[in-house]
Formats: sequence, structure tokens, C-alpha cells
Amino acid sequence: LSACILFLGGSAHSDLFYSIASVSSDTSGTDFYPATRLIEGAGVGFEAAAPHNRTGTLTWVTNAPNGGLGDFFGPTPTPAPRLVFDLGSTVPLQEISVWGYSDGNGNGANQFSLRFASAADGLAGFGTSITFNPTYNPIQNVTPRQSFAFGQFVNARYVELTPEDNFFGIAPPGGDRVGLGEVAFMIPEPATGSLCLFGLALVAGLRSCSRRAWARTA
Repeated sequence: LSACILFLGGSAHSDLFYSIASVSSDTSGTDFYPATRLIEGAGVGFEAAAPHNRTGTLTWVTNAPNGGLGDFFGPTPTPAPRLVFDLGSTVPLQEISVWGYSDGNGNGANQFSLRFASAADGLAGFGTSITFNPTYNPIQNVTPRQSFAFGQFVNARYVELTPEDNFFGIAPPGGDRVGLGEVAFMIPEPATGSLCLFGLALVAGLRSCSRRAWARTA
């Protein structure tokens, strides 16, 4: 145990986020602000260091299909405001981070669902080899990073994010659109247990080498 603690103590891990290759929106033809604003990344859209507060001001938001009146989701327009993120290759994911659209109106997404696809699945393969399909409820606040853990590892290249509700009627005014401020995916930290086992094996190996060297000189 002490060997494990010493080993871990000398290896600090700083938060790292995947570079997102691209993002597309099914409503891109009418979006008020484009989805490309969602992936400014660490050090630009949000602080590179914890707690990763939002620093950028660019956002993604749809148009107002009801003429600026009523609820964007009453009913949900066609096409739905689906976002697709391409991480460039299949990588291990265990959480998604989002930042809110606005503190001053109800247009931010307050519920969204996710689906995943591997590189082999392709963009048409959401929900095929990866059936995990969680739903999350962010708060309205723009500044803090909101992290939603999957509770498991998901190996995927593509992530589909579908907003399913906004803050219409909860945080007036607004709610005639739906938007987000930033989206990111953190690179998972090495498993603590694996590091401990490696550290203990390393210490055991060094002790074995020391014993053999002592035996040869005795």
C-alpha cells in the first residue's frame, strides 16, 4: 500500500480534453449561430485548468420556427435540432461536459439525449453496435462546467446529441429557440487500480534486482 501511495504521489494528472474534429447540425440551414461555435475547446471556449469555467462568448442556437413566439418544442420542428460530433477516431469516453447557452433567457437546452457510433458503424450507425442511450438535464448557468458521467466506458468516434427540451416557461423570457454554449469530452484518467498494480510490480522488481545483486557480491 505504501509503495502504491509513493508511486502515485509522483505522477500528477492534469485534465485533458479530446480535440473534436468537427460538429454538424441537422438545422444548419436555418441556425441563427452555427454549431461550429460549440467546439472552441480548452483554453479558448473554457479554462484549460480546473474548474474549467466558460470563458468564450460564442454559442450555437437555432432559429425561432414559431416566429419568435411560444415554445421551440411545441411541437418539435422538423428536422430536429440534432448535433453530431466527430472525434476523429474511436476513443474511450466516460463523460460529456456542457456549458449553458444563456443566463438571461430560456433558450438553453435543459434536456438532451446521446447516442454513439464507432468508426466502423459510421454516421448512419448510431445505436447499432453501441446501444447506450442516456438522457441528461443541464442547468441554465453559462459559467460552470457541467459534467455528466456515463457510469461506464463507451468506445466511440461519433456522438449524437439531441436537445429534447429548453427552459421555456421555467426561465422566461425566450424558449422559442434551443442552444448550447460549449461541448467537450475529457480524456479519461488512467485507472487508479492499474497504476497501483504497476507501481507495486515496479517496486517488487527493483527489490528482486537488489537481492540478486547482493547475492552475487556476498
